[in-house]
Amino acid sequence: MEGEGCIVNKKDTDEQLQLFFKQDPQYLKKYVREHPENKMAWYLLGREYEAQGKQGKALYCYGQAGAVYEAYEEQKITLPPSPESAPPAESQRRRKPVWRWLLAAGRTAVLLLLGAGLMLAPGLSTSGRSDQERQEAPAAVPPDITAAQLQAGHVYYWTGDKSKEALAPALQHMLLQERLASFGVLVRGVPLADSAWIDWLRRPEPLFSVEATDDAARQQISYHDADSCSCQPTDAQRADGLVAGWMAQREQQAVLRSAVAAFMRKNGSPPSAAEQLTADYPNNWLPGLTPYMRQLLQQDMATMSAELDAWNKAAAGAEPGSDAGQAAQASQQAGPEGLMRPLEQPLEIIVDKTSHRLALVSGRVVLRIYPVGLGGSRTPEGVFEISEKVRNPNGKSDGDFGSRGMTLSDTLYAIHGTNKPASIGKDQSLGCIRMRQADVEELFDMAPIGTKVTIGKGLLPSELSVSHSPFKLPAQGKDTNPNKVYKWLD
Repeated sequence: MEGEGCIVNKKDTDEQLQLFFKQDPQYLKKYVREHPENKMAWYLLGREYEAQGKQGKALYCYGQAGAVYEAYEEQKITLPPSPESAPPAESQRRRKPVWRWLLAAGRTAVLLLLGAGLMLAPGLSTSGRSDQERQEAPAAVPPDITAAQLQAGHVYYWTGDKSKEALAPALQHMLLQERLASFGVLVRGVPLADSAWIDWLRRPEPLFSVEATDDAARQQISYHDADSCSCQPTDAQRADGLVAGWMAQREQQAVLRSAVAAFMRKNGSPPSAAEQLTADYPNNWLPGLTPYMRQLLQQDMATMSAELDAWNKAAAGAEPGSDAGQAAQASQQAGPEGLMRPLEQPLEIIVDKTSHRLALVSGRVVLRIYPVGLGGSRTPEGVFEISEKVRNPNGKSDGDFGSRGMTLSDTLYAIHGTNKPASIGKDQSLGCIRMRQADVEELFDMAPIGTKVTIGKGLLPSELSVSHSPFKLPAQGKDTNPNKVYKWLD
């Protein structure tokens, strides 16, 4: 659409709108007769009637537009008992600039919006799955979801309430700001227990999906959540497939971004080659990189390093209103409040001595929560970082420290495995953090050297969030250290 991203002059916009209707004054009337279910057409016809001073007809059209009117006008439509009782001053009310921008491009914009209006028609009858079925269904990528479709698709991540009123800004954002290449879906991240944390591993709730074709007038929506549309939801299999692939990519991206951020903090500049992140011990930031992570490094290093430099400065104490602080905040926002880009912030580890839990988080999103064994008062509290990572400490995978170890700030404290699995959930160590073997091996692959570690009390809920398909990186460097005898406080 022409005019996107620019400031539209009110006078010019009104003139273009009048010119459009003067050239074809019957177009919208004909369209709503042929497509009475198209709420966007009713909304635009209401705008035409209001411009002509026909307030009764305008209100009737707005009533037919329903959710579209509420999304663009940011208020509910109130209908009088009859068209004649509409308040005269209504036609003089100042309108939001949204609809003027929409129509500033003339008839092309109207045609596109008529197609987009199909997104809001709830007349769908295919039976949908229950909430329980969606939560328990495996998050596998169906074979008909290709890499090209993943790239063309777009996932919008919502963290607010899923009522129609709350979702109106998200609908407006998707209609006005985003051009869906082929298929897009809005999903809602599920809170972890009764907390402000978002549970990444719990299947996000698909609210609706949009499929676009070359013919914009055939763009349509499929609702997948009854509370969001007051309708019979449709099956979300295709949306689930797109989301599952997107989530796998986001995890890889989060691990890579965290490694690059940590590398920049230590070296002052981003890595010039992927091999710098997967070097042999002691520079083994990560065990290896997936093909997708290597692709990201090659294509997005400049953008990524600029964003992560802002995060590093913010973490180092930049003022919230400074350029660095604003850039760090903006990188996670994805539009109106409630929409976010999950896993944009570098990963951190939080250890809760009260609940005996260790969480890997990005901002307010929890990727994993593992059970751990601690040492009670012998486990220190405070902020640390992973200063060293070693595979098979002391040359074996079944010793006191298990198969992986991560030193905390060059001390004798570490996060490591154990050959005493019964101690998990208890205070039996001399101060270190014990983990089950599968858990510590996954954390070893996800948390690079330099990861921030916060240890305290009352920081996490007691609920667990562990993947049935652990994250695993290819082993591309040597991260053993046979020349050192580790004496962590196990």
